[in-house]
Order: sequence, then structure tokens, then C-alpha cells
Amino acid sequence: MPSVVYVVRSPLHTLSPAVFSGNSSAIVLSLEDPMLPGKVLHAPNNVSLREGERLSYEHVLEILMGNRKVIVL
Repeated sequence: MPSVVYVVRSPLHTLSPAVFSGNSSAIVLSLEDPMLPGKVLHAPNNVSLREGERLSYEHVLEILMGNRKVIVL
């Protein structure tokens, strides 16, 4: 199980990658475009997500509800 889930709502070019790149066991999800479902920016090897994968909002909620630490950027 990942240690933390980062949810990026701001455009990626406005955030420093150092904010979430130091934790390789974290899941990083992008919700920056409100018209499109979520996108996986980073996922550790021990989860069933792939980088670049598009997620439904239902799947995003499942991920968020299943983790203890969620950080929204």
C-alpha cells in the first residue's frame, strides 16, 4: 500500500516536481482538467496502476478513500 496519495489540481508546470518526487512509494494523481477523468502521474510497482493511465472519478475516489494520507496540491 502506498504511504501517501498526492492529488495535483494545479497545472503541473506551476508545481515543483520536488514536492512529490522524493517519495517513490507514493501515488500521484492529476485532476488538473475538470473535464477529463484523473490521470496517474506516478505509481509504485506494488500497485495495479500504470503511469499515464486514465482513471474514472469513481476509481479516484476508491483510491483516496482507501488511503490514510492524502495531500492535495
